[in-house]
Amino acid sequence: MDAVKTGALIAQARKERGFTQRELAERVYVSVQAVSKWELGKNFPDLTLMEPLAEELGLTISELLAGEREEEPRDELVRDTLRLGLAQLGPKIKRWKWLFIIAAALLAAVLAGLSYIWVRDNTEWIPQRETVAVHLDTSRQEQQIANALGAGSNSIYLYEVILADDITSCTIQAELWTHSGMEQSWQLCYGSSNDRKMFGPRRQFLVLNMDLHSAEWSEEEQRWTQVWFDSGVNFAGFSYTGTLDTITNPYVSGGACWAPLRDKGVVDREEGLVLLTISIGGPNGGTYSPGKELPPEREENVYLVVRMYCE
Repeated sequence: MDAVKTGALIAQARKERGFTQRELAERVYVSVQAVSKWELGKNFPDLTLMEPLAEELGLTISELLAGEREEEPRDELVRDTLRLGLAQLGPKIKRWKWLFIIAAALLAAVLAGLSYIWVRDNTEWIPQRETVAVHLDTSRQEQQIANALGAGSNSIYLYEVILADDITSCTIQAELWTHSGMEQSWQLCYGSSNDRKMFGPRRQFLVLNMDLHSAEWSEEEQRWTQVWFDSGVNFAGFSYTGTLDTITNPYVSGGACWAPLRDKGVVDREEGLVLLTISIGGPNGGTYSPGKELPPEREENVYLVVRMYCE
C-alpha cells in the first residue's frame, strides 16, 4: 500500500464530492490536520476509519487501500492491510502494556499495604512497641457497638486501642486537677498480667461513658455548687460502673466543657494518655483550652481528666 497514492485518491474523491477538508474531517470525526496529512501522503488513515471514509467518498475499501479506482480485492492487498494494522496497533499495544504494568504495580502496592495493616493489627508477627489509642466519633454505628459493650449512656466516648507487645498492666483513672495539681483520683479500671495475651486481641475497643450530674443550686451565686459523675469503662475484658465522689465548691462553676482525645495518641509509660478532659470550673461555666498542659494555669480552672496508663 502506498500512502501517497491513497492520499491523492482521497483528495480527488473529496473534491469530486464538493467537500472541504474540514467538512470531511467532521464527517469521519477526525481533525482537519489528519485529513491534510492523509492527502499529502504523510499518514495512512487508521484501519478503523476505512469503512466510514470510503462511504463518505463514494469509494470501496479496496480502492482506498490500493489508492486506485476500480481496484478488486487481492491477496497482496489483504497481507498489506494486516501489516498496516499491526503497525498501527503496535504503539497502542505498547502504551496499553505499560499502563497495564503500572496499574498492576499500583494494585500490588495497595494490596501489600492492606496486607501489612491486617497482619500488624490481627497477628503477632509484626512488633507493636507502643500502645496507641484513637478516638472514634460516636455515630449511630459506634453508638450501637458501645451499647452492645454495656454502655447505655448518651455521654459515650469510643476509642480503638492497639496494645504494645510487652504490656503487663493497664489502668483507666479519673483525676481531679486544679491549679495546685492533682487533688483526687479514682481508679476506674485495672488489669495486670505478665502475658499480654491475657488482655485479648492486639486491637480492640475501649468504651468510656461519663455522665455529669449537678445538685445544690445556690441562689446567691446563681450556679450549681456540687457535681458528680456516673462513669463506666469497658476494655480488654475489664469493666467498671460507678459514681465518683461528689465534687463541691470551689471546684464547680455550674457548667462543663468536654474535650476527648483528638485523633490519635501514644500512651506514655510515665505520663499515660489523656482520653477525656472535662472542665468543670472557671469563668463562664468552665472552659477548656486544647493543647494546654495540666495542671491548669489559672486558679479558677478545674479539670476532671480520664487518663490511660500502660506498663
